[in-house]
Amino acid sequence: MRISKDRISFSIIGLGGRSRAYLNALKELFAGKFEVSAIAEPDKEKRENAAKEFDIPSRNVFESDLALMEKPRLSDVAVIGTQDGLHYREATALIGKGYDLILEKPISSNINEITSLYECYKKHPGVTVAVCHVLRYSKFFNKLKEIIDSERLGKVVSIAHNENIGYYHYAHSYVRGPWNNSETSGPLIMTKSCHDMDILLYLLGDKRAKTISSVGSLSFFCEKNYNAETMAEKCINCPQKDVCAYSAVRIYGTKKIKSIVFDMSSVEKINESLGNNKYGRCVFKCDNNVCDHQSSSILFDDGVTATFSLSAFTAKVNRSIKIMCEYGEIRGIEKPYIIETTDFRTDKTTVIDLDIAEGGHGGADKDFIKTFMDKYVQSLPMESSLDKSIESHVMALFAEKSRLNGGQVQNVEEFMRNIG
Repeated sequence: MRISKDRISFSIIGLGGRSRAYLNALKELFAGKFEVSAIAEPDKEKRENAAKEFDIPSRNVFESDLALMEKPRLSDVAVIGTQDGLHYREATALIGKGYDLILEKPISSNINEITSLYECYKKHPGVTVAVCHVLRYSKFFNKLKEIIDSERLGKVVSIAHNENIGYYHYAHSYVRGPWNNSETSGPLIMTKSCHDMDILLYLLGDKRAKTISSVGSLSFFCEKNYNAETMAEKCINCPQKDVCAYSAVRIYGTKKIKSIVFDMSSVEKINESLGNNKYGRCVFKCDNNVCDHQSSSILFDDGVTATFSLSAFTAKVNRSIKIMCEYGEIRGIEKPYIIETTDFRTDKTTVIDLDIAEGGHGGADKDFIKTFMDKYVQSLPMESSLDKSIESHVMALFAEKSRLNGGQVQNVEEFMRNIG
């Protein structure tokens, strides 16, 4: 429910990369139609810069989420862009105060918190919660769904979907970085790929998941592969720093990772940082415990099956998919964004080059914000509303439960029925 009349007002909880992406989209697409009323950010420099950039009064500039949440409602919408472990406490508190939310995924990595958040949401029917499953707004996946829904190749029988994490991206985020440990962030299949569980549900429309099973492990990025005679705990001191595929000096020095938490303005600055920064650690001497490869099998309504695989060991960072239909198949790959369809009845293959410009998630970050603003003004529900996003989170957590129990099949359908 809106409280401002002229412009949609936002409170920003956590000014990390995701919140900044949404703010940049608002500035580009909706200049003069929004305002930032409040911000909560522990980093002093980020906080002060944002307060100046958006002319936020000092009384609405906070060092923590808790300080902001103590105040009465300060804006129409709150953007929750903090680390994953904070999402639940922030979302439940802000829903209770009447805020509409843009909630970064995952909403939580704890099944009890997810259920509790859903109960809180149901008790406040006037509140909008848009979960940032931005792939639902991607032109690439929109086109795939358009082809599926046309049924010109028949109905979907099976899907094979892959999340190609990329060796250097995995080393950065899931070995050295903030999503490297399931105790402090969550399992890999949740923090990286609840997106992908959600996109399977999106593509299949009214079909719900019935069961899921999963296998995988952390096989490579662990201490058994550390050799004290030929390696060093800090890459900057390692004799293999110029040839090791996972060397921090090599990865950051070649700018394969463009946006991280230390100064990358020059090779000298990078080398200086790596001696004192967690991102300079050897990948075999970190505190990581999340999988480096995992495969899941899912049964949906009407006997439709899907496999989903994610792996650290890929050269490219993208998604690839094959959708097998009764009379043809659809293949798709991101970056470049190409879709190929083959009709079994004619053996004709058609290639669609979507020519999507670069941008967060192939422009989907921008499209998510555009859709949110358009829908919010009209009081219309989002495609990625909280009630539509619960199932993908349950699927991811049940996949992890299956993996930890030797691939035992988990009943998603029964759980979803029980929570309504």
